Amino acid sequence: MVIAKFNKIGAFAFNSYLDCRDVIVQTIRRAGINVGYSQGFNPHELIYFSPPTSLGIESYCEYMYLVTDLDANFFKELFNNYSPYGLQILKAKTIDKKPDFYNLIDLAKYKIILSNEVDLAKINFLYKDNEIEEDISLKIHEMVITNNEVETIIACGQKENLKPSKLLKCLQNSFNVKIEKIEKTALLKKEENLIFDIDKFLFD
Repeated sequence: MVIAKFNKIGAFAFNSYLDCRDVIVQTIRRAGINVGYSQGFNPHELIYFSPPTSLGIESYCEYMYLVTDLDANFFKELFNNYSPYGLQILKAKTIDKKPDFYNLIDLAKYKIILSNEVDLAKINFLYKDNEIEEDISLKIHEMVITNNEVETIIACGQKENLKPSKLLKCLQNSFNVKIEKIEKTALLKKEENLIFDIDKFLFD
């Protein structure tokens, strides 16, 4: 088995989760990479993914693992030779145990580029949508604003989750700004008072 970390950037970020999966499967087939198949009446490739990123958000921390006998480095090289622009494997490793993405991920780190400078003290974290009002501040672990760039760590797990769209709406309502770009830069694991990039558990 091989685990791989890949990006999803540029126009490719506007592919849905299912479209992204289809492109990855097609790339694997074009590259001639042998992948294991499930049993039964409707066999499918044994490829599994980390939780999907919202449509339109660029990501440098997507993960998948697949059943294959290929060496991880050779798999990475072969895949990248056939993958479309915006989809590249960043690192790969041979593993012998299936990773549990959903239990491993607690937080996600994002970088948000705004059209103008903002003042953190003026942000209203009350999200409103029709009849729903939600204070999302408790789901924001960290936020740093430098000029027009926001770096934030928010809840992203089975126990607690904050959709980036809610945070973006609060920023837009507070400052009437345009979101120039948003990137997901890391998926994180929280252990007591410490935070680790999940790469530590998957690739070290």
